[in-house]
Amino acid sequence: MPGQKSRARLTPTEAREEFTNRATDLWDSINAWYRNHPEATFDEIEKQMGQQRRAFLGEFVELILRQGDLGATAEAPECPKCGKPMEFKGYPPKTVHGLDVDAKIPRAYFYCPTCQVGIFPPGSTAGVEER
Repeated sequence: MPGQKSRARLTPTEAREEFTNRATDLWDSINAWYRNHPEATFDEIEKQMGQQRRAFLGEFVELILRQGDLGATAEAPECPKCGKPMEFKGYPPKTVHGLDVDAKIPRAYFYCPTCQVGIFPPGSTAGVEER
């Protein structure tokens, strides 16, 4: 990855371990709630779980995607305005909203200090952000 070591990208083993940790936390949370509400009905349990489902699925999607390239390139892309190499600025998370999932996905971010333009590859220059 360009110039910096990042923990944004995960190996399949790291992603699986993180998923297992998050699933365990979800189990513990729901199980603790149920211990405090032993008379809860099926519908009440489902409602309680549903409140945490969207976030958990978002974390699951995030872990799957973090096994990919995250937009990092061996060489910095050229600025679409001036053509100079852009500077790698890290992996800020991008919030993505799906039908059943909200996820924060880290994506490589490059910036041109001359033109004050930033991009999140891969993608076209239509995604150019000016500061």
